[in-house]
Amino acid sequence: MSGQRKADPQDLQAAIASSLSVLGANTPYLADANEPDPRYLGYGVRAPEMKRFLASLKTQIANLSTEGKIDLARRLIASGYGEQKSVALALLETVPDHFTPDRFGELKTLVAGLHGWSKIDGVTKLFLPRILENHEREMMDLLGSWNTSEDQWLRRASVVIFTRKVAKSGLFKEVALRHCDNLKSNPEHLVQTGVGWCLRDLMRWHKDEILPYVLELRRKGVSSKITLYALRDIKGEERRAIF
Repeated sequence: MSGQRKADPQDLQAAIASSLSVLGANTPYLADANEPDPRYLGYGVRAPEMKRFLASLKTQIANLSTEGKIDLARRLIASGYGEQKSVALALLETVPDHFTPDRFGELKTLVAGLHGWSKIDGVTKLFLPRILENHEREMMDLLGSWNTSEDQWLRRASVVIFTRKVAKSGLFKEVALRHCDNLKSNPEHLVQTGVGWCLRDLMRWHKDEILPYVLELRRKGVSSKITLYALRDIKGEERRAIF
């Protein structure tokens, strides 16, 4: 991926796909993560090589306009390939301010096209929290609609966005708990683990409020995939008392 010519999004996407295919041909792996959705494709590029590849694209990405970055991200996600989607996430993280509430339909389409837990977890780490920070009320409405969506990846996103730094902030505990509660009977494994992760991270900083809720879920027979995940950080005597 070198040269001085400023590529348009279509040309750049084709060049990215070609480079990733070559990189993947040199590995024995079939995908970049253990992804069960059949729509999720992979070249087999491993994480260290993917990191180097992303670094090699920095100049070309920086030279694209905001509209060019969105266009390229859309094309990369539509390819179905996880490695191309990783490039798309790197692009999107540079343009969160583009996604004003009037563009939330476009945002939903992009997120729904990720088709994998690894990419949902990636898009909820930095990109979506930035949009939440910029447009809190409208994002709460959007996430609420994702929480009841037929699409499992949008449902996972509706809870894992409240992990990590967002969980630590405590700003959205009530919303996060409501979203988790709505999904406590969801049958899909990767939605259940998303709920468990959300509860675990909330419990790290707000244990007095979250632990009783998780114990009540155990008492009611809610899936152990949720409750065991949520209780991962409970250790020693406290854990023995629970189990």
